[in-house]
Amino acid sequence: MYKTNRRQLIKAAGVALIALTGLNAVPARAADYPDRPLTMLVGYKAGGQTDLVARGAAKVLSDQLGVPVNVVNKPGGGGILAAHELQKAKPDGYTVLFHSNSVINTEPFVMKRVTFKPDDFEYAGMITAYQVSLATQKDAPYDTLAEFVAWGKENPGFSYGSLSPTARMIMEVIAKQEGLDVNIVPLKGGGDMMNALLGKQVALVLSGGIHYKYPDELKSIVALTTFRQPSAPEVETINEAGYPLGMDSRTTLILPKSTPRAALERLSTALKAAETDADFARVVSAANIPILYKDLDAAAAEIRESYEQNRSIFESAGIEPR
Repeated sequence: MYKTNRRQLIKAAGVALIALTGLNAVPARAADYPDRPLTMLVGYKAGGQTDLVARGAAKVLSDQLGVPVNVVNKPGGGGILAAHELQKAKPDGYTVLFHSNSVINTEPFVMKRVTFKPDDFEYAGMITAYQVSLATQKDAPYDTLAEFVAWGKENPGFSYGSLSPTARMIMEVIAKQEGLDVNIVPLKGGGDMMNALLGKQVALVLSGGIHYKYPDELKSIVALTTFRQPSAPEVETINEAGYPLGMDSRTTLILPKSTPRAALERLSTALKAAETDADFARVVSAANIPILYKDLDAAAAEIRESYEQNRSIFESAGIEPR
């Protein structure tokens, strides 16, 4: 009997030791994060607004975390390719996607092959708001959406630059409603978009706001947000123009599902430093990009709420994924 009890006691002590060791290891890992470089995916080519802000944010994160944050451009489908790659990454906090939340709260309502839902990812925060609008050359013969529609009817076959399925959808809805004949030109990044616009290769584009960097050459004809934009408060919103399509987008730090809360909190705190970082302020102010930080919980709530709001917009417009 004594031997059996002694054996049981030794076994129990061993189990307890393993349990204690495991418990102590979790905080240690959390405290050590990160201990190697991070990879930041960006779903557009270099040169556009999202890439510009991503690189500014990567520098802030690197300074705060004490490790390099390497930006890797993965253009395709308005961020869809990069989001799919993120889903394949280990949920350890070392691979992040810096992108517009539209890849999750908008693209699924446009494309059947995109099935992302808010709960398919984790979020470490948001940092800037997009001043999304339809933009054109300063000397274009239209200053409002109504004037553009009138011009479009007289100029069938005009070219429209599209960076994403949502950008295509906006123009298709307007064209269908107004009977316009449009040639939609696919673009792969903000750099392509700016070149096409400044080079007058297209009559109009959907811009996330980087066109405001060129006030002498470019202008907005309608804001695609639900609010009038700080850079052009005189320009009406698309809802005010009679098309209930206004949606808001924000740059978001997105991570694989099941990334530890400790890693998300560390990233969220580091991202917040961008609010007061002088270098980051110079980057975004040069392109008139508003800073609007939200922490990890506020970002997750924003994604879920906007997902449902955008679903209603697409359903009300009679738009089905294709």
